[in-house]
Amino acid sequence: MTPDLTCYGDDIRGLADLVGDFDFRSPMDIHAWYRVEWQAIAELLGFSQELETTLAPLRVARDRVAATNQTGVEAFGRWLRGQRPDLSDSHARTQEAVLAQLLTTGHDSGELWRVTADTTTLAAGACYDDGGQLRRAFYPDTAPGYFGDGWSGPPPRAESACGWTTPLVLHLGTFPWVYSSRLDGPAVGTRWASSTTAPALIGMRAMARLLDPGGNLRQDARQVAAIYEHFAMHTAPLVARLPLYQPGRAAAGQLYRRAGFLYVHQGSLHLAGLSGPRGRITAPAYNYVLRRFACFFAVRRAALRALVSLPSDVQRIAETSTDPCLRRHVEEVARAV
Repeated sequence: MTPDLTCYGDDIRGLADLVGDFDFRSPMDIHAWYRVEWQAIAELLGFSQELETTLAPLRVARDRVAATNQTGVEAFGRWLRGQRPDLSDSHARTQEAVLAQLLTTGHDSGELWRVTADTTTLAAGACYDDGGQLRRAFYPDTAPGYFGDGWSGPPPRAESACGWTTPLVLHLGTFPWVYSSRLDGPAVGTRWASSTTAPALIGMRAMARLLDPGGNLRQDARQVAAIYEHFAMHTAPLVARLPLYQPGRAAAGQLYRRAGFLYVHQGSLHLAGLSGPRGRITAPAYNYVLRRFACFFAVRRAALRALVSLPSDVQRIAETSTDPCLRRHVEEVARAV
């Protein structure tokens, strides 16, 4: 049975098509699709070399999805250890504890793509000690941005020790670009590391969890679709101004539209970007974020198509979901059997 992704919006099927289709019942399909997607992640973030050394043996792995996702996260971790630490140990430990809490909450609520929390309920109040002064462990992402119109409330139920006046909001589905209003430079999440610990690894695991059929089906896709709709609404006019790439007629260094993504002909994508009312969004951030949305719905489509052949615990996730589009598909499959 062909899943009806238009239940989430008229443009969702075309979005999923950006990264192609695959079949969870085909080990070769799984190997090829997940390999390409992790290579795209690694190339953009800079850990391609670390990834390639561990991808080859996965063709014989029993659970290729889990093995490839784990390999991708581990390769990112090895790359991260070679970077200059950006956080103090106190800052990183607080981030790590908070992220662990948020993953549990998002897993239980079915809203892991974007997590929102009262900071006073989080580890250390989402504050860290900076030489005797308490500071916020994350950026307060309150301004209107590419993922939403800002989150000014509700305010913390208790007084914050480090000045939090708004909820903590993180977009883990697009990790390491986790803030709606900070897509104008390098991915913030790649700098979440200290000399002793790397909360960035937790963020990457959260993103990878949404590529797993169980984790994907657990996420309420209505949340993802609503955030994508906002992203598309504010970026589509900017992208529409760009010329379409035509081989043989392209100018060196020019930014183009190519197969749904941004492309610089004979130049660096990392120097290019788009500017609009919501601020600047770099070309790498745009491509990465768009690909995360596309991959989520490609995995959702493949999981729904192969639902009856997936493990029983994964089927139960779909059967008990609060997502009406997902439940409707489960009911249609049951009637067809």
